[in-house]
Amino acid sequence: MKDEIILFENQGVKLEVNMKDETVWLTQIQMAELFDSSRTNIIEHINNIYSDGELDKESTCQYFRQVRKEGKRYVARNIPFYNLDVIISVGYRVNSKRGIIFRKWANKVLKDYLLKGYAVNQKRLEYLEKTMKLIDIAGRIDNELKGSEAQGIIKVINNYSNALNLLDDYDHKRITKPKGTKQDKKITYEDVWI
Repeated sequence: MKDEIILFENQGVKLEVNMKDETVWLTQIQMAELFDSSRTNIIEHINNIYSDGELDKESTCQYFRQVRKEGKRYVARNIPFYNLDVIISVGYRVNSKRGIIFRKWANKVLKDYLLKGYAVNQKRLEYLEKTMKLIDIAGRIDNELKGSEAQGIIKVINNYSNALNLLDDYDHKRITKPKGTKQDKKITYEDVWI
């Protein structure tokens, strides 16, 4: 799995969540924001999780180099990030309204896995349903129309699908500048509506 940053938005909380090695990584500050708690409280819970032997620090904590603004200067520091195991453990310990919301959500997901054998990611399911509808439409168009009309409609549907993928890549910050571009050209309002 590629390293990526995902934007998490829920209950008024907006976080950039780091994905690496098939897990989520958050800092102490991000957990404090997620659970609407203080950083000191989060640190205390993390220390208790490790001292109780609930989790192993070596496998659940990694240091990532981050550049931060301190006063008027930028400083690179190694910041501890904690994986999903720690986030869940802290979520079950912290006493706040968001902590309660988190526990209800986590319990529902766990219950779904235990009783059904799976949990549903509603956004991915909706995206898959839209994709299947587009494939179905393309199939019907291909059977009903022949020649250039069918080809044109299928091309539009295919381009729409590519646009959705491009927007998803943009949302998840997976778009990189193409190599070999000599000069960036800024598009003006007039360029678009000519």
